[in-house]
Amino acid sequence: MGKRKIILLCLAVFLLAVYAFQIASSHKNTVRELTLSEDISTITLSCKENGEITLTKNADGWKVGKYTANESKASQIAEQIKSIKILDTVSSSASDASLYGLDEANVITVKAWAGEQLLRTMEIGKASVTGSQTYIRLDGEKAVGLASGSLAALFSSTAEQLRDNSIYSFASADIEKVVSRSSAGNFAVMRLPAASEDGAAEWALLTESGEIDTEQSVDSAKVASWVSSIAILNASDWTDESDTTPLDAQTTLEITAKGKTISVNIAAKGADDTYTTECSESPYRFKITQYAGGNLSKTLEELKAQ
Repeated sequence: MGKRKIILLCLAVFLLAVYAFQIASSHKNTVRELTLSEDISTITLSCKENGEITLTKNADGWKVGKYTANESKASQIAEQIKSIKILDTVSSSASDASLYGLDEANVITVKAWAGEQLLRTMEIGKASVTGSQTYIRLDGEKAVGLASGSLAALFSSTAEQLRDNSIYSFASADIEKVVSRSSAGNFAVMRLPAASEDGAAEWALLTESGEIDTEQSVDSAKVASWVSSIAILNASDWTDESDTTPLDAQTTLEITAKGKTISVNIAAKGADDTYTTECSESPYRFKITQYAGGNLSKTLEELKAQ
């Protein structure tokens, strides 16, 4: 092969390599994984619609304002802040922020701290057309990125939605005794030490003196079903704390489980079909659903043996 041909061949190989490099560079991965190693102790969520919401973490878990927060929701928010995946940059400097939901009327500003150290600031815009990505700006950058996930839905949660609605929770098998007092009459039932031959719990009706009633009895299967339905109580909503009017309780329950007794006071059903309720396990008055209120308000007649 002549010298000229060798030079031309080498030049062709070189040009081909340059071309391949340029093609590869034009298709390089633009995804950025932005992670934080620090533990987040405080989060603020701010938007025009909801105002500013503060989540703080202490040894007992997350709080939203002065209230106990839903641990799952608060932890999900914290984990999302710690790990953000930017799929692409859609604008180097958005002149029309409203196009991305980043204008003052719609933007959600999220800040996270570890103690006094500000770790991350995010401006959350609207979801993309696919719904599975969100427009975002990070840490004061002008560029608008496209982040993985439906971040707007997560970070637009209200304080009420972030609050823990759990009032109490028992395993039904741990409930030993229930006392009910209402305008329909008072009664008490107690779990007997020995189960029936088929392993089902046996329940007895008690007299006012606390002895087993030998003149009338309850249907153990009905009582077991009732006890299971009242073993867990969640608030459906919270009442206005400025209302200090004493609760006009129509039914009062005392539930004993593993030696601990709690009390639940239930008012009459309201116009919205909910029951305003107080419980020794919560310092705040709350509402429960029609279904929950009906379960807590059962009468002896509904539990008697036929």
